[in-house]
Amino acid sequence: MKKVFLIAAALLVGSFIAFYFWASSSFIKKENYNQIVTYHSETENHSDTFSISTYNIGYLSGMTNNLAIDRKESLFSANLSKSINLLSEYNFDFIGLQEVDFGASRSFNYNQFDSLGIHLGFYQGAYAVNWDKSYVPFPYFPIKNHFGKIYSGQGILSKIQIVSNDLVILRKPINAPFYYNAFYLERILQINKIQIDSDTLIIMNVHLEAFDKETRELQAEKVLTEFNMWSKDYPVVLMGDFNSRPPFASEVIEEEKTIEIFLNDPLIEEAISKERYLKNESRFFTFNTAEPYERLDYIFYNKNKIHKIDSDVLHEAKDISDHLPVWMTFTLID
Repeated sequence: MKKVFLIAAALLVGSFIAFYFWASSSFIKKENYNQIVTYHSETENHSDTFSISTYNIGYLSGMTNNLAIDRKESLFSANLSKSINLLSEYNFDFIGLQEVDFGASRSFNYNQFDSLGIHLGFYQGAYAVNWDKSYVPFPYFPIKNHFGKIYSGQGILSKIQIVSNDLVILRKPINAPFYYNAFYLERILQINKIQIDSDTLIIMNVHLEAFDKETRELQAEKVLTEFNMWSKDYPVVLMGDFNSRPPFASEVIEEEKTIEIFLNDPLIEEAISKERYLKNESRFFTFNTAEPYERLDYIFYNKNKIHKIDSDVLHEAKDISDHLPVWMTFTLID
């Protein structure tokens, strides 16, 4: 009897180990992680004014993001249509997306990035894959609501030629166990070089750590270093989901330097200034869309090379995602 028990236990452990290595393995070729795809003909005539938006679309799951519930395909198709209708009205030159699925079980294998790129008439799209797993066992229970196969990440859509698309891998949660990080997404900084006639614009797209403040601060320091490397020679826009409130927000849960280090840089400005934010704080909340209570999404730029014209939070997005988009119009300074 003891022998039978030991054999059964060994088989169980072996099955678990096999599942662990299979589920945490990738299934997409690494060279596809930062590919640039062309959708339409490039816009020939560029005005002097450009528009840009950052939008964490939460894989178009609305306020069901990360919840262990049953979802229907109609939820994702409806939110895709809503996002296309909304964003087509604004005709942005560039959109930086976070939490966009390229083909994942949780969102019925839609390629949300290509769908948006094609239907919104963008010239090109630059992939930034940060989650490529054969099976993600989250949310933990019930098992039927596991994410399963994940092929997801960030991306930049552009009406103008993308010359290069580089990815900087940021550190994983330093306080998490190895088995957690084995299934966890990579946090990345995406860097695109955009050729605008004789000028070059650098667009950076980031999605910082959500659950570990210490890790998030370290990631922000790395992003700032990369920003400053490029901003010496080029106009640079840095946008994304920073998962951190402004340091001057009226309700700060705990002190954090994630946003503060960017605001303390003398050459960096943010699309929504401190003065403007404090005049009507709730207007600039970007999370969550059911009952907005904090700002997590930002657009930074180097003010010696970029002149901001206007900016705002796009409240019309409503509950397409659990985040609201932020947009900015700007010109390049000669």
